[in-house]
Amino acid sequence: MATEPAIEKMPLPSLAAQGARVWDRLWRHVPSIEKDETLLARERDGHRWSEIVRQIEGTFGSVAGLRTIELGAGRGDLSVLLAQHGAKVTLLDASEQAHEQARKRFRRLELEADYVKGDMLGSLAEQAGQFDLAISSGVVEHFEDDQRTQSLQSHHTVLRPGGLAIVSVPHAWCFSYRLWKLYLETRGWWPYGMEIPYSKSELTRRASEAGFGRVETSAYGFWQSVGDHWMKNILHRSVDFSGKRSVLDNTFGMTALCFAWRTQSEWAGR
Repeated sequence: MATEPAIEKMPLPSLAAQGARVWDRLWRHVPSIEKDETLLARERDGHRWSEIVRQIEGTFGSVAGLRTIELGAGRGDLSVLLAQHGAKVTLLDASEQAHEQARKRFRRLELEADYVKGDMLGSLAEQAGQFDLAISSGVVEHFEDDQRTQSLQSHHTVLRPGGLAIVSVPHAWCFSYRLWKLYLETRGWWPYGMEIPYSKSELTRRASEAGFGRVETSAYGFWQSVGDHWMKNILHRSVDFSGKRSVLDNTFGMTALCFAWRTQSEWAGR
């Protein structure tokens, strides 16, 4: 009896390949100068930047002169603000499209930066121990399992003794964000690929496992999530709750913000 020919199964694309396609698609969109200025002004006036400056000044005294690296930098939102305050910034990203957008943006703003094309989970031998500050925003939630700790280890690797890592991610306990994400996924409109938000406890635990000697994690932006995710994106109402604070922020805020120090004691005896 004749048998049916075997069907060769094509291997599924890796998570890295899937992620690269997602971000290459997203980086095709270039915001107008007006929208870009609005985005930067909102970041500059927001809670995240004020907390970042407070922690940097508490650690180093000033932003000026610091060597900083943004991992998975994209267009370098936070690096722009750091450069405007006198930091010597480096942007690391695997996407050439992201780097091209960043270069145009920095030129327009008359700012300088170094650009490194690379995978934050790959070899960072050339960057190891070279920076005062390692920062990422909206990056490490796109990994799963052990890669979540590995992505935080990458921040640790590039820091000098006494350096500071700052990691900003979606907060798992923000029900407004979670419902918005579920709504978009159900409709087939979710654009960001795999995204697994962090609880504050997971972020703190994984930063400790990555080798950081001191870790502080908080959350903020309860009303900002309502405004951004539902009022603007779903109901198309023009509101801005980014400056609105709530007693619910640290429990149900949309963003978890982690500060982790590579302490001097880690290097004792080396």
